[in-house]
Amino acid sequence: MIRAKIKWISFSLAVLLISFMASLDSFAEKAAATHPAKDFSLKDLQSKKVNLSDFRGKVVLLNFFATWCSPCRMEIPELVKIHQKYKNKDFVMLGINLDADAVPFMIKTFAKDMKITYPVLMGTPEVAEAYQISGVPITVLINKEGKIYKQFDGLVPTRFLDNALKDLLEVKS
Repeated sequence: MIRAKIKWISFSLAVLLISFMASLDSFAEKAAATHPAKDFSLKDLQSKKVNLSDFRGKVVLLNFFATWCSPCRMEIPELVKIHQKYKNKDFVMLGINLDADAVPFMIKTFAKDMKITYPVLMGTPEVAEAYQISGVPITVLINKEGKIYKQFDGLVPTRFLDNALKDLLEVKS
């Protein structure tokens, strides 16, 4: 009986340890530099249309998020820092909100509260489908040729984004 309890406790601890280790970098990174990013036209929070194709020749970071998403909220301050660091280096960051019933006023308030410095666009089911967004947050990096360079599913450690952007922008440390 005691041996069975010890085995059960050992098994439980092993499962917890594996879960903890997996959560340290709890995202999936997909390299996909072979296919073009799908163009879109979405409205920003001032109802101005923004086309992805307008940014050809620049590195683009798309961050798909929702206001109710805790990991999204956790990564926004880091995304703001990355935006500030690279905004003058042929780089564009776009937040794409995927709240189902969102209205621009609500998202404007969220962006202000979160101190978002990059443009936020009102996403659509069509854009989510085109980028195969099955959950949030998802971050997509697009190279200067308009091709998807990497996609990060889940909360992205800043060092991964920073390294990828340095590669794409050829920034020296």
